[in-house]
This record gives sequence, C-alpha cells and structure tokens, in this order.
Amino acid sequence: MVVCLCLNQVRCKQYVGDRHESIICPGCGCLCDDLDVTVDGDRIVEVSNVCLWGVSRFFHAKKFHPKKERHRLREPQVRHQGRRETATYEAALAEAAQVLSRARRPLIYGLTNSGSWAQEAALKLARSLGARLEPADLAFKAPYYQSIQEHGLAWAPLEVIRDEADTVLFWGANPIHSAPRHVVRYAVFARGRFTERGIEDRQAAAVDIYPTELARFCPLFIQINPGQEVDLVAGVAAILAGEPPPDPVVRGTRRLAKFLAQAACGVIFCGRGVSYGPALELFDRLARLVALLNQQARYFLFPLSSDFNSNGLYHLLLNEMGRAGAPDFGTGEVVTHYTPVDFREVDAVLVAGADLLWFLPEEQVEDLKRRRVPIVALSPFANRTTGQAAVILPTALAGIEAAEVAYRMDGLPLVLKQLVDSVLPPDHQVLTDLHRMIGAQD
Repeated sequence: MVVCLCLNQVRCKQYVGDRHESIICPGCGCLCDDLDVTVDGDRIVEVSNVCLWGVSRFFHAKKFHPKKERHRLREPQVRHQGRRETATYEAALAEAAQVLSRARRPLIYGLTNSGSWAQEAALKLARSLGARLEPADLAFKAPYYQSIQEHGLAWAPLEVIRDEADTVLFWGANPIHSAPRHVVRYAVFARGRFTERGIEDRQAAAVDIYPTELARFCPLFIQINPGQEVDLVAGVAAILAGEPPPDPVVRGTRRLAKFLAQAACGVIFCGRGVSYGPALELFDRLARLVALLNQQARYFLFPLSSDFNSNGLYHLLLNEMGRAGAPDFGTGEVVTHYTPVDFREVDAVLVAGADLLWFLPEEQVEDLKRRRVPIVALSPFANRTTGQAAVILPTALAGIEAAEVAYRMDGLPLVLKQLVDSVLPPDHQVLTDLHRMIGAQD
C-alpha cells in the first residue's frame, strides 16, 4: 500500500479496476461523501480524498500507523477451559446465546461504530434479554442532549456552518484526532457561501487543558487547568451579560468573551474532553451561554463525534424511548440511565461497534477478569476486548463490505453502499440471528 503524505490518495501498487465516485466514508462522524474508490475484484486498491481514519477502514490499517495492518478476524471463536478454539458460526452463536440468557444483569455495550440497522437489532435484543443498552460515549452525549433539550437549542447542518459560521470555538475537542477532515470541509478552512475566503473570513479559538494541534492555527488558544472549565464559562457569561466575572477570574476569560461577542454566526464544538470533568454541569453552562449568545447572533452548540454513527444511536433512542440515555429493561419497567454503568453489577457483556476494554480504567478491567465475566464480542478486527472475549463473532465492515445506514454528526441520515463482497455477516445480521436463537431457547 502506498500512502501519499497529503493523504489525498491512497492506493495499493498500480491496479486498474472499477471506479466508484462520491462514496461515503465510515471513518468518523463527518461521513465525508466525496471519496473516489477503485475496486479490483474483491479488493479496494485506491481511495482518493481520504484521511487516516478512512485509511483504517478501507485498508485495514492502524489510524496513526497507516503502513501497519490491523489484524482482521476471519472465523468465529469460542473459549473453552481457558483456550480459544475456532468454531462454526452456528456453534459460536449458540454459545453467545447461552452466555447472555444465563446472565442476571446482561449489558449490551458500544454500537456507536455500528450502522443503524445493527443498532435497531441491538435494541430489540436488549428488550428480549432484559438487558441494559449503553452507548460507548454515554458520558459525553447524554449530558449534551439533556442540556440542549433543557435550553431549547437548535442544530444546524454542517453545510450551514461551512457557509455562515464566522466564529468557531473548539472546547475540549481536537478534530485533528477525532474527525481529521472536519476543519477542512466544514469548520475552519472550508470556503462557503458567506465565507468565501475560508479561514480568512473566520475567527477560530480553542479551549483545552493541554496544547493540541489546534494551537497552530487558532489565534486564540486558552489553556486551563483541570477543574477550571465551569468557572471559565461562568466568567464569560457574566461579562457578556454586562456583569463582573466571579472571582477568581480564569486566565483568558475576557479574551474569550470578546471573541464570542463579535460573531454574526458562531458555533461551539464540544469534544469528549468535556466528559472528563463535571460533564452535566459544564454542558448546562455551555448551553446557557449559547442561549445568551443567541440573543445577539445565531449560535450553535455541537458535539464533535468521532465514531461514525454515534448520532444514529441517539436518534434511535430518542425515537423509541423518548430519552437520549441508556435504557435498562431489566428492572420491570424501563429505566433510562444518564451515567455509565457500574460494571460490578454486570455478569455478562455483549460488545459491538466499540472496544470496551480499551476505554475502561484498568481496575475495572481487572475486576471483570477476576469475576470471569463472559464477553461476547462482535468486531471486524482484533482488539483488547476480543482478546478477553468468551465468544468472538467476526463481522463485515459497514459501508465497505455491507450496506448500512448512518447519521452524520449533524443528524443527516445517509445510505452507506457495499463496495466489495465478504463471507462475513454484517453485525445487524449477527444480532438478529442471536435474537432469534435466544427466542428459540425461551
């Protein structure tokens, strides 16, 4: 595989094949729709307009090491007496069904990197099992949705932000790592209808607890200490309301207030860094701030989604459950949770569209191992979770090897096409088969 430094084009040697234009990339929440993909037989040999996140999907490469290939899972596996053995699809499915059916408090986790059909199938499975279904980014997105509902804030398509936003603030967000083409296509460098000169027609700023790549092109970069987030928002809101900021004043408060006040149309992009502190209070403060700014200009509060279908999962939960939280079907009546699960209560986990053990604190990982909590993992690639799983069910890649539906980070639903064939089933088929098998056991 040859990777150009600019990553405009990635190819495997020199092949001529079928060319597919305007393909949607399932690399991140941007769901970029301008990729040109060349397919030779059952292989993708060239992709244009792709970033590292797209390379990791189309060429099975590691995100930060595009020349290193990720280990692809090809056959179902079941762990017996501490040893992992290859199994047939039906045998692995039966083992997974038995693991989940025997559990007293099963958990279905992840799904932010799964297509919408898979998310619907997972919700049906959670109902039948009496399980809790928890999005992988619950600590980030649940407080966000609570806050915008509380304060009646509106969303905007990414194209509106590209065309009209002249003031852009990144708060606890680093799109260079989470959605690499976001700053180029929509937020900073993009040329829009009323921002024809791109970055020359915009002001960009960032707030974070440590310097990031954004400091290189954001004239205003405010570095704060952990725990100062709420005080900074409170100080900015006070200044914009014509009041003195509360003491102690966080360094950069007045500059940030001046920056936000000069906008005709502005947006605040929040990243997962917001969830590492008092997320609910911070999002509430940011929502109040945006509501205040909306009295003088158009402003939007926007979550920066790195997983390609995080918004699809919350769209489903809002439509089906009426709330953007983790539904729990195991307590008689349905209870919605807005904080992550206490894994000490869980005795079986199904993971799809996420790598659970990568994000868990080490003490929680060790507790799961000590209690021998069985994990059923659905994944195209080997990861930390599959390394500890009792059952592994390999799946086809959504938007590459299987058709799917996904929601862009602004809520726009898009159809992902199948580009190449795969002998592996898509994850929505695995979840549907699992639901069928559990129903048959009952």
